[in-house]
Amino acid sequence: MVGGSTELRIVVMGVAGSGKSTVARALAAAVGAVFLDADDFHPDSNLAKMASGVPLGDDERWPWLVRLRFELRAHDRVVLACSALRRSYRDLLRGADGVQFLFLDIDPSEASARAAEREGHFMSASMIESQFSTLERPDGEQGVVVVDASAPADTIAAAAGDVFLTDVARSRPWPLIAEGGTDAELDGTPLAMIVDRILALVQSRGAQRVLLVPPDHTRLHSRAGEITVRLRNQLLALGREVAVLPALGTHAAMGPLEATALFGGALPADELLHHDWRDGVISVGELGADEVEATTGGRFRGAIEVAVDRQLFDGWDLVVSIGQVVPHEVIGMANFTKNLVIGLGGAPTIHRTHFVGAVYGMESIMGRSTTVVRDLVDAAFNRFVAPNVDVLWVLTVVEDTGNRTALRGVFVGEGRTSESGGAAYRAAAALAKAVNVEVVSEPCDRVVCWLDPREFHSTWLGNKAIYRTRMAMADGGELVVLAPAVRRFGEDDRIDALIRRHGYRGTPATMAAAAADAELDANPSAVAHLIHGSAEGRFRVVYCTDPEHGGLTRTEVESVGYEWRPLADELARIEHTPERATGHHVDVNGDLFLYIANPALGLWSLDERSTNRSTSMEEHP
Repeated sequence: MVGGSTELRIVVMGVAGSGKSTVARALAAAVGAVFLDADDFHPDSNLAKMASGVPLGDDERWPWLVRLRFELRAHDRVVLACSALRRSYRDLLRGADGVQFLFLDIDPSEASARAAEREGHFMSASMIESQFSTLERPDGEQGVVVVDASAPADTIAAAAGDVFLTDVARSRPWPLIAEGGTDAELDGTPLAMIVDRILALVQSRGAQRVLLVPPDHTRLHSRAGEITVRLRNQLLALGREVAVLPALGTHAAMGPLEATALFGGALPADELLHHDWRDGVISVGELGADEVEATTGGRFRGAIEVAVDRQLFDGWDLVVSIGQVVPHEVIGMANFTKNLVIGLGGAPTIHRTHFVGAVYGMESIMGRSTTVVRDLVDAAFNRFVAPNVDVLWVLTVVEDTGNRTALRGVFVGEGRTSESGGAAYRAAAALAKAVNVEVVSEPCDRVVCWLDPREFHSTWLGNKAIYRTRMAMADGGELVVLAPAVRRFGEDDRIDALIRRHGYRGTPATMAAAAADAELDANPSAVAHLIHGSAEGRFRVVYCTDPEHGGLTRTEVESVGYEWRPLADELARIEHTPERATGHHVDVNGDLFLYIANPALGLWSLDERSTNRSTSMEEHP
């Protein structure tokens, strides 16, 4: 029996002596897949340690598992023999997407007897006991088939092949709520009805103390503000204890104006909890240097401390994370686990993950649902946050239709990336790719981006105009940023001073500056931002500000490497109105330009067949 051409990724798991390799090889033949043995991917140091009778520690296992995830992703149809004894190990392998497990269930005495009979294998019989001690049975996990390992291997493989090749058996997790599509209209009554369904999910869990975690005002169009207010009011009416902690990341705290913009005046700023990314966090774990190196394909080596807002662990019965899935320059697609690990993250976590994004280059990250930074953030959440926090994910997808924004999707799930929460994210990311990524057939010589004054007060935020359009810009083109409320560079004084000191000079200059300036070197997220905010000399960036009303001055703008024009002159040139729709227009001189009303809502890129640009630091060792 040979299967069709659809994707199929199976991990045959179990303790040593359960027959993983034999069954997996037979199963691969039965379903027409590549066979891989996880033992073949151990470094020599791991093999030597196990041969000496010493079990591997997680520091040795994580890089090995990362390598296996790469191998699973590299094949559409593959069967891998791997012990995968712990839930966290299986969750990492599930990051390859669509992974299913065949668990070979065996009695300890039989496993020991089988191991004793094998000659020349590094796993000694004496280590079987430690394997059973490590084993976290996958009972109840979705996508796992359990079989009796005492049956002949060919019998197991034939039966399992029939199971895995039927749609009924492919029990991948699904979102708890999945509403929307490319033409859906979910604003108004449909959204109110969806929030009522979310409330029912909260009530079904019996949660008395609920923490709501929306984004801040820089996701003004996300509908997260509306969802947060409606859900909060309903929970309060039911007598629940409710708090709201916006996921600020490195952004400044929301004041009255920002809170009014996001929550419509229904939730005052002084009733919000405040995330302090420098001093209000606790360390919950660490991703080791070897694992980070393996995840980044050797481009970056260094441990990543996982520090998260201590308020997240204040005994909440349920945390409801609310936010928008949209292309993002650091992680690929914003939100999901990022909302908690980065949005509520501490300086060590934010600095290192942002720097990893710069190492890879945003062109290889933006708009992708799976990236190296996403892998690291997901691992941090699964390993260090999920065991201690019950999370319900509410994910929105919003499209800029040209003259308005439309809510296209709402997806809800719970738990780890391998559970319905991960399914909700994948569904939202697929819809976001369809409605938020605009592919242009020709490079754009002139792009004009409007920065909504309610959202953008700094270049730290406003440079989304650069991030989201750079892949569509023509060499030598002009990117004009209309910035009526941009009055500083960084969101806090420390970062602002670093940007003013070094400017947006390109990757080589920024790396040289970090090597010479200890303060910049100690703030890798600032290094990443300076790289991301540079056009690398490929196109011109013109910031148009309003100094007469507190905006950055010409001297300030030009001091960091951008060009400057008076905002009023540029608005007159393009005959700007608040209703100006995203799309191609002609200015008063008859010159064509692409106008983008909400750069944070999308990603503009050349057809992949016409360009292969990259600004990855791989080019600047």
